[in-house]
Amino acid sequence: MKEQTSDQKRAIYNQQIVQKENEMDQINESQKEIERSFYRLEEELQTGFYHLRSLNEDQLTDEERKSHPIQQREDDLERSFRQRIQDAQEEFTYVFRKELHQMEDEREELYKKRSELPWD
Repeated sequence: MKEQTSDQKRAIYNQQIVQKENEMDQINESQKEIERSFYRLEEELQTGFYHLRSLNEDQLTDEERKSHPIQQREDDLERSFRQRIQDAQEEFTYVFRKELHQMEDEREELYKKRSELPWD
């Protein structure tokens, strides 16, 4: 069996590097899509709570408005949802950055191995 030449090995490394870069691009696109989804979720949450406040305002008497327990409960609930969304965003960002960092390290290792090959 014939041993691979440096040029053949270099071509294999080039192919692996391109594949790794394509995977990194896909990860970046996925991250952007998830970020857009989180943004839409926050917008929908804000809209939903606005409508809820409007509905409750229409149902409350002046005396009930003065006591504010319903409004306070809604505000607390909205804050809680926003915090959960923010926590999830931070977790996704961390996971994506970690994955990209690992892929960058793998790509750099491929570059290193390719550069160590002798020129035929």
